[in-house]
Amino acid sequence: MTRGALLQAATAVFVEQGYELARVRDIADRASANVAAINYHFGGKQALYVAVLRQHAGERIERYPLPDPTVATSGEAGLRTAIDMLLSRFLADDQRGVVPKLLMREFAVPTPALTTLIEDLIAPQFRQLSAVVAGLLGEQAPAETVTRCSFSIVSQCMFYLFARPLVQTLAPQTYADDALEQLSAHITQFSFAALQAQRRRLETPDA
Repeated sequence: MTRGALLQAATAVFVEQGYELARVRDIADRASANVAAINYHFGGKQALYVAVLRQHAGERIERYPLPDPTVATSGEAGLRTAIDMLLSRFLADDQRGVVPKLLMREFAVPTPALTTLIEDLIAPQFRQLSAVVAGLLGEQAPAETVTRCSFSIVSQCMFYLFARPLVQTLAPQTYADDALEQLSAHITQFSFAALQAQRRRLETPDA
């Protein structure tokens, strides 16, 4: 119970203050625990922060899994499923919650925990998305092209998380209750057309 209380308290403190300004004393007080409990359960502030990131990122990944490229529907439908899941991880059910705030803080002011997060959680997910993209680009696609196209898809999804104040000002209807499906459809159509065009160029370079 103490471990769970510390994770919950640490989440609130890290979201409010960021890693650098967060104090273990404040976390312990919120959890009605002593500072020694943080060292006992996690080994220190940095390990506690990693545990918080793992918990929340892992929950989103588990709740919104990317399609398995070996069994998933191929073509535009498979891409749509992947984009549905990516957008949901960033926006669904948690539009003003801890996941966006933790991510934005960590990417804006990276800590050593980011490397762990990338290696353990983000990189495997990126490889899974890249496999979907590679299937759409065809066997002629170089690995570098697959990677860049995958980044392009991820960046479109993340834009609506990181640029939320801008988007809400210019197009407030973007975050309406039914907008997630519309966003996913738009990004899918845009990306699928681009991938198909790229594939044609790769397969008929002299055309």
